[in-house]
Amino acid sequence: MRALWINEQCSGPREAWRGAFDSACEVREIDASQLSTRAAEGEWDFVCFNFDFPEMAVLKLIPQTKNRWPSAPILMLTMQCSLELALWALRVRVFDVLVKPITSDEITRCLQRIAEAVRARSSQSERRPQASVAPMPAETRYRPQITPSLRLQNALAYISRHLNEPLSESKLAAVCHVSPSRFCREFKSAFGVTYVDYLTRHRIEQAKQLMRNGAISIADVAAAVGFTDPSYFARVFQRLEGTSPSAFRSGPAAIERAPPGAAARLGVESASLLP
Repeated sequence: MRALWINEQCSGPREAWRGAFDSACEVREIDASQLSTRAAEGEWDFVCFNFDFPEMAVLKLIPQTKNRWPSAPILMLTMQCSLELALWALRVRVFDVLVKPITSDEITRCLQRIAEAVRARSSQSERRPQASVAPMPAETRYRPQITPSLRLQNALAYISRHLNEPLSESKLAAVCHVSPSRFCREFKSAFGVTYVDYLTRHRIEQAKQLMRNGAISIADVAAAVGFTDPSYFARVFQRLEGTSPSAFRSGPAAIERAPPGAAARLGVESASLLP
C-alpha cells in the first residue's frame, strides 16, 4: 500500500513503532506545510496525520485532505484523544485514531482494516468530496467553540456514570426532560452521530480499556459496559474492531498494564478512537 505520511510538531526522536508502518507500506513522508505542494502529489491508499497534540492549524487540513482524496482512508495519530476530538474525527470521516505510543498489534489490526477498505473501494463507484465541514473540537483552544447544550452535557455525564445499565433513548430523553424524538434530533445535530452509534462505540472503547486487565473476565467486561449478553458483545466487538474480544486480549496490547483506575473510571474521556 502507498501511504502519504504528514508530520506536524512531533517532538523527540523518530518513534520506534514507525518501523511497522514502513515495513508494510510504501511511505512518502512530508511536513504539513508541504501538503499543498508537489511533494504530496500522487494517488494514495491512505493518508496519515501524525502529531502530538491537536491544533487548529493541522486539524483543519484533515477535511481538506478528505476532499482531495475522498476514497483514501485517513489515520490520525496523536498523544491526546478526548471525547470531543474523537467525535470530531467521526464527523469528518477519519478512518481511525491511534493514541501514541502505538503497539505493533494495534498497527497490524489498523493496516488490515485499511487493506480491506482499499479492496472494497476498487469495486465501488468513486466517492464525491463532501461539502460540509464539522466545527473544530475544543482541544484546538484557538477560538470559541459551539458547545453542546447543558442538557446534552448532562446526558453525556449520565452515560458515563451509568454505562453498565440499560441506556435507552427514552431514558436519556427523560434525563434531558425532552421527548425521545427531540433528544435524538438534538444529539445528532450537536455531535454529528446518532445516539445509538455513539453509545455503542463508547462502550466498546471502554471495554478495550478494561480488557487490558487480565484479571477481569470478558463476560464481566461486557457486563461492566452495559452488554447483558456476552455473545452479542462479542459480535459487536468483532464488527467494530475487526477481531474478537479474546483475540484482542491475547495480543500485545492486551498484556500491557491497564491505565491507573481504568477498571473503575469508565469516564467520558477515551484513550482511543470512539468512532
